[in-house]
Amino acid sequence: MTGRRALVGLLVLGLTLSVLPGCGSKVSKSNYDKVKTGMTQAEVEGVLGKGTEKAGVGGALGGIAGSAKVLSWTDGDKSITVTFLNDKVTAKVQQGL
Repeated sequence: MTGRRALVGLLVLGLTLSVLPGCGSKVSKSNYDKVKTGMTQAEVEGVLGKGTEKAGVGGALGGIAGSAKVLSWTDGDKSITVTFLNDKVTAKVQQGL
């Protein structure tokens, strides 16, 4: 009977752990409000987790170099999109929060 009880316990634990990632999504109004102009990508990812790069460009013209990147975070129909210019937040947009 102990082996069966252990197996049931492991199944319950596995099901619980598979559901948890959907709980407590970082794509929330509260976290969106924490993202401020001038934050670095590392600071934003500290709040939202790793983002998905949607666009990026970098280059130099004469002695001037720069980069731009757009990252997004989604959870179902909710999303946060952040634009970085030279690794600093310049714009943010939310949907469904």
